[in-house]
Amino acid sequence: MSDEDRLLKLEADIAQLHAYMEQKAINIAGTADIFGRKFSVPVDAEHKATVFNFYALADCHNPHMRGFWAATFGFFSSFFSTFAAAPLMAYIKKPESLDLTKSDIGNSNIASVAGTIGMRLISGWLCEKFGARRAFFGILMLAVPGIIGIAFTQSASGFIICRFIIGLGLASFVTCQVWCSQLFNKSIVGAANATAGGWGNLGGGITNLVMPYIMLAFLNATDEDEDLSWRLCYIVPLAMHLLGGAFVLSGRDLPDGNFSELESSGAKQKAKSNVAVKLGISNINAWILLVTYGFCFGVELTMTNVAALYFYRYHGISPQKAGTFAACFGLMNLFARSWGGIISDTMNKRFGMRGRLWAMWIAQVTEGAFCVIMGLATIKYETPDSGLAKVISLFEHDGEKYSLLPSHEDYLVVGCGSVDIPAPGAFLLYPHPGGVPNASLAIEEGTSGYDLGKRVIVADILNDDCIRNNDLIGLVLFIMIMFSTCVQMAEGLHFGVVPYVSRPALGIVSGMVGAGGNAGAVLTLWTIFKQVDRTDTGFMILGGVIIGTSFLQWLIYFPDAGGMFFKAGSLNYDPQRIKPPEGYRGADALDYSNVTVGESKGEVSTTTQAAVA
Repeated sequence: MSDEDRLLKLEADIAQLHAYMEQKAINIAGTADIFGRKFSVPVDAEHKATVFNFYALADCHNPHMRGFWAATFGFFSSFFSTFAAAPLMAYIKKPESLDLTKSDIGNSNIASVAGTIGMRLISGWLCEKFGARRAFFGILMLAVPGIIGIAFTQSASGFIICRFIIGLGLASFVTCQVWCSQLFNKSIVGAANATAGGWGNLGGGITNLVMPYIMLAFLNATDEDEDLSWRLCYIVPLAMHLLGGAFVLSGRDLPDGNFSELESSGAKQKAKSNVAVKLGISNINAWILLVTYGFCFGVELTMTNVAALYFYRYHGISPQKAGTFAACFGLMNLFARSWGGIISDTMNKRFGMRGRLWAMWIAQVTEGAFCVIMGLATIKYETPDSGLAKVISLFEHDGEKYSLLPSHEDYLVVGCGSVDIPAPGAFLLYPHPGGVPNASLAIEEGTSGYDLGKRVIVADILNDDCIRNNDLIGLVLFIMIMFSTCVQMAEGLHFGVVPYVSRPALGIVSGMVGAGGNAGAVLTLWTIFKQVDRTDTGFMILGGVIIGTSFLQWLIYFPDAGGMFFKAGSLNYDPQRIKPPEGYRGADALDYSNVTVGESKGEVSTTTQAAVA
């Protein structure tokens, strides 16, 4: 072998070693930012991370993976706090607490997502002006007064106002997605955005899962004081917001530094947020994605609000079990939204932008179909909302049926209804001997063989037409999991497209699309679930709307990448109606040739120069 051949082989081996180490998320090239700070993960010429895998996820160094984890936890915290009330509603709505009506509950659900519509639009502007990191911190702190206030409120109106304030924290989704889009290369941004957003959304599932058990812990600590216990539960989301804010501040605005130092160095243009606003609102693709995202992320917000109470009321299970089943919807975020992002990136590699769009539409249509099927599964059975007369509430213990004493406030329950109550001190065998309830025949709780525990569910257990008495919960849960998986995948697929819509207005477009998600939730809660008599009827209507609006995605078109039915350049049409000014760059676009570090202009670290070259 000649020396030249040996050299070529050595170069090939080194290239192979570099590729291997980069897949292990190791910056073997030693690339550093303009100030000489070495990156932890491999980066491209713009210093955006090029690897997002299990090895990268094990890292938490600034700026890339610190930003990812801070964005994920911060958004998780806001999701957790916004929907903390949902699994506790069985206690909060009771007369001895806030005495909430069905209308009050519906209004509080709407309030929890309504304020974020405007806040998400504002947050897009804040990202352009101040950077996603500082905007993120401000939004997390904005929700804190609501978290504190809800623990002390004494009225339905106060409860609704506090849920509105807490819900403003959901605008952190925009800052989460903008931040990740500015830290990760476009080849992997779909997966990075989807994972950060999905694991953030996971807060909705976790809050449904754990808050009922936190409630049980406080019930034990307060001697079954339900009103005090649910208020104490809000200590948890308060702590999460404070920790999340500190974590976010520890990150870095962009890979090379924070806005202020980059502007001082000459690498970054001064923010012109008014230009970004004009570009964002004049892009037709952004408006289409705004609408369709309203019927995937908006659907998730809706389900997070209604699912726990749906399982509790319609299927007659305890608040703890209802919370666990409702949590399954949000828990799909553990993997499904990431799947959407990964599929988006994969389809992009094989088919370009057209592949991203087709995958997004297929996921959205399938989501709508499962939503319809979930409603169809129970629609022929009776519910507590069917207007049936009240009946004697019963519970079962060791194969026998029992009723409460006639003097108990829950002796009667609405037909097909159920109520979770503290274990009664005394109860009667059912059917009542002689057909008449006789208090003198009462069995005292604690009598040998009659230990009921601390709480029981009393219900209409004799009507065979009730949903709760037909063992449908397993079927409904399976359908809901499939439905949720498609919802989360559609969300991830949407934000695989968003970074391509308008780079100079990335924050504005992200804010618009994110606001669409909340607008969809408000529209769904107000026009569907607040108007229908039955929740499962609402599921069927919602599914039809999801399928119908998904066809708007057929209209998305990129002049340089095409659309679902048209190739790039085949249409004389540009969705960007207002063009960016000449020389205008986005908030994350840096000019390394104009950098001044220290005293001499253009003094950039050698590893940065190599990366740019």
